[in-house]
Amino acid sequence: MGSDNIGRVGHHGDERMTTLAGGTCVEKNSPYIEAIGIVDELNSLIGMAIASECGSDVRFVLSETQEDLMALAFELSAPGSVVLTSTSLHRVEAELGRRVADLPAAAGVVLPRGVMAAAMCFKARATCRTLERELVGLAEDDHDACAASVRLPYVNRLADLLQALARTVNCRANAEAIARVPAMQTAPATRN
Repeated sequence: MGSDNIGRVGHHGDERMTTLAGGTCVEKNSPYIEAIGIVDELNSLIGMAIASECGSDVRFVLSETQEDLMALAFELSAPGSVVLTSTSLHRVEAELGRRVADLPAAAGVVLPRGVMAAAMCFKARATCRTLERELVGLAEDDHDACAASVRLPYVNRLADLLQALARTVNCRANAEAIARVPAMQTAPATRN
């Protein structure tokens, strides 16, 4: 996993294998490696949002989130360990509550667009939901290793927070877009 292996011919990474933090050798498409890869993607998207014009308060929240995601990556790289803490979960829940309280009610579905900083937060939210699905599968396959972790509730709340941050940025820029939900109609019964 270290950079000292770059360029070595015959490194086991060339054979579709990699090593977790505890020394366990796994295939590169193992559920743990998949989840770590999605965490990396999510963290990179959040870094892009931080680099955009998102506002200092949003930038601060996103920077804290990157620290949490590093803890989650370390936890996933050492199955059975708990690195992400309930303190992180409570911080995300509190921030989500504050943001939602300050936002206007959306009369429809919030569209993932607007200014670039908001679009980055929306994309990060979608990636966060992908991570959540991967973690659910991981928990089903390895329940004992996930039982003590707050990773699932954390990632669930984080996705909601990322949407709230996107809406915050768009509302400040007067750029929020809402899609009106069409009325549902039932299909007429067919005769046999």
